[in-house]
Amino acid sequence: MVDEMKSRIIRPWEEFKKLPFPSGFHNREPEGECMVTMDAALAGCISSAMHGQLDDKRHEILHSRIARLREILPLIRDDENASNYFIRLHQAATLAAEIDDARRA
Repeated sequence: MVDEMKSRIIRPWEEFKKLPFPSGFHNREPEGECMVTMDAALAGCISSAMHGQLDDKRHEILHSRIARLREILPLIRDDENASNYFIRLHQAATLAAEIDDARRA
């Protein structure tokens, strides 16, 4: 089951990694949230989940950052490029969380 789930994330994750970070979001912090830090935290957790079960700390970071990004997405709709970038990040992170949760089950 985990292998099947991993196969669903490989291509979207590889495509996402080729995207440039949205210009203008190096300093933009919706609701005080640093989007550079959000990107780095989720990318690290996704990458780790691709290689094995996350430790408890990374598991919690992944789930909390997914929830926070879900709250922020409506606030950045004014920038189509950034919105698309962070929607794709959210989708990849959600798949990584599903993979990690399946490993823990």
